Amino acid sequence: MELQDYVQIVKRRWWIVVLTALIAAAGAFVFSRLQTPIYKSSMKLTIQPARTDFGQTQAAKQLLSSYISIIRTERNAAEVGKRLQLDYSPAYIYGQTRMADDAASYGVEIEVRDYDGETANRIAREWAQLFVEFRNRDNAKQRREDRVEAILGDDPRYVQDYPRTGVNTAAGLLLGLAAGAGIVALLEWQQSALLRAPRDVERRLSLPVVGDIPAH
Repeated sequence: MELQDYVQIVKRRWWIVVLTALIAAAGAFVFSRLQTPIYKSSMKLTIQPARTDFGQTQAAKQLLSSYISIIRTERNAAEVGKRLQLDYSPAYIYGQTRMADDAASYGVEIEVRDYDGETANRIAREWAQLFVEFRNRDNAKQRREDRVEAILGDDPRYVQDYPRTGVNTAAGLLLGLAAGAGIVALLEWQQSALLRAPRDVERRLSLPVVGDIPAH
């Protein structure tokens, strides 16, 4: 097919592509709005060695993942639920909590997901408090120069994590455009045997057209 053939197809069928894209985007938007929102709360802790020499700071970095393993347990999840008087199982609190170390900044990132944003904030803050208490207990056994403190960052803040309505709507629009283009291609393939113009006859029969019958 030549370029002008594609131009003619677009002129004839553009509304199919647009309509399909709009329907898909609207469907994705409505679907997202009907979902129960899930919120994510984030909070950061900073791990600070008492001494800033290379050996102590490297040791603190290497111990970050160990500290996380000690704190993020179902036993501590049960303690969080007990302190906050939540009607959640320890397994649920544990499963909705993620902790990750950031060795570059000597930090620990705590993320909690829940259907209520403020509850997610409270859980994240309580996990952080457990972390601080753990370090305080351990520091009490160490010499002052060997201590590693956990310092609370800013209060946690929550954002909606699911559904992401804007992203879903944009994805629906793109998929709709692709689906619309597929529908147009299928329709053109089904009607490919039709001869609409003199050049179609010339291309099909490899013969020149010397005349045609007017439509009226």
